[in-house]
Amino acid sequence: MPPWLRIWEDLHIVVQVAIVLPLSVVLLWGAHVALLNQPVGRGLAYGAFWGALLTAAVVGASRSEKARRER
Repeated sequence: MPPWLRIWEDLHIVVQVAIVLPLSVVLLWGAHVALLNQPVGRGLAYGAFWGALLTAAVVGASRSEKARRER
């Protein structure tokens, strides 16, 4: 396992969310505006919605994998 992955999994869940949420919202907002030709406001709403779901998936998967390995 790469050392950066162990560092990521050892971070507190709030820190993981604080890192992933803004990145995913900005990336998904940009994708909705640039790729799907959505208006900026609607793209931001979609980015926030899908960014929250992506954050939950990434953090949940990280926690799940760490717990599986520790068993």
